[in-house]
Amino acid sequence: MDRHNCTDTISGAALSSALPHSWHGWLEDGKNLLVADVKRAMTRMKFWIARDRSRRELAQLDDHLLADIGLTRDQAQIEAAKRFWEN
Repeated sequence: MDRHNCTDTISGAALSSALPHSWHGWLEDGKNLLVADVKRAMTRMKFWIARDRSRRELAQLDDHLLADIGLTRDQAQIEAAKRFWEN
């Protein structure tokens, strides 16, 4: 490889053709694992956002509504005080 083609090997097409054939599966597996990890992280973040929203709404309920769902004011305050990542 000469110096003039160094930047060409950085591009995806050039990199793909420069790698031994046995590496293509390994790279595809790595990409699939990364995509799965990102999807899992996004799902967890959506869950945390929903949990945080639910706890803030719970803190706003009056005693009558809390009684309807079987909670006391103290129980609601304890739950609402938890951080979004806490069960």
